[in-house]
Amino acid sequence: MEITVLTENTVSRRGLLAEHGLSVLVEEGRKRILFDTGQSGVYIHNAEQLGISLEGLDAIVLSHGHYDHTGGLPEFPGEVSCPVYLSGKALEDKWCLAGDGKGNRCIGVPWREDARELERLPLVFTWEQEEIFPGIYLLGQISTTVPSEMGEKPFRILQNGRYLPDTMEDEQLLVIRTPQGLAVFAGCAHPGILSCVEKVKRTFPGEKLYLLLAGMHLRGCPQERVEETIKGLKEAGFTYLIPLHCTGTLAIARMKMAFGKSCLMAEAGKRFSL
Repeated sequence: MEITVLTENTVSRRGLLAEHGLSVLVEEGRKRILFDTGQSGVYIHNAEQLGISLEGLDAIVLSHGHYDHTGGLPEFPGEVSCPVYLSGKALEDKWCLAGDGKGNRCIGVPWREDARELERLPLVFTWEQEEIFPGIYLLGQISTTVPSEMGEKPFRILQNGRYLPDTMEDEQLLVIRTPQGLAVFAGCAHPGILSCVEKVKRTFPGEKLYLLLAGMHLRGCPQERVEETIKGLKEAGFTYLIPLHCTGTLAIARMKMAFGKSCLMAEAGKRFSL
């Protein structure tokens, strides 16, 4: 398996760009899957700088309906000829509410109301579980089941002038069965990364968990939450852990200390051969 981080919050190489977003090229066997597209064309620039062609993709997977994971799709060079998989709820009008109500931000898919873009893209809507290729799955409709991950969140859906709680049912995981075990990819893990892992374990009972690449939305979380997450991930038994994007600098540093060589550091331009 070859994994190339095309867009991430950080970068450490000359000529590459970073932004608040995520885009990862996953190559397993003969399949090439683009997981998320960041918020702009940064992933295209970085791919060009790395000498990577985005032609001949087998699939594009959008992890959920937020701008920093879907906004770059209209920048895709040429015609999008492969299926674009996203949850059936990813195109809802999504917002993040500020405490004072004055800084409410629209964070949904930027092109969700662009009729030309919607017509141009070969969108394939997914729900709870789809096997998109042999041994390659999408898992959605993830509920928050771990107590430490429950609690009020600032995400809302705007419907008929009212802000309703967004339970992020559109979040979906990319799961690839490999000879070493299951490789799991999560964009932001809004239901909670441990709840996402529990979903994988329930869906594939008894199978070894090999790799977890994930934004874990731990930035700004209390230290107790971070420690509970680390404890749960250790119990899950992943061989490799790649925390990035919204996991947050402090949480990533703590994971590196806890997991040592098993925790791989990632930034835009990083390549992994596993």
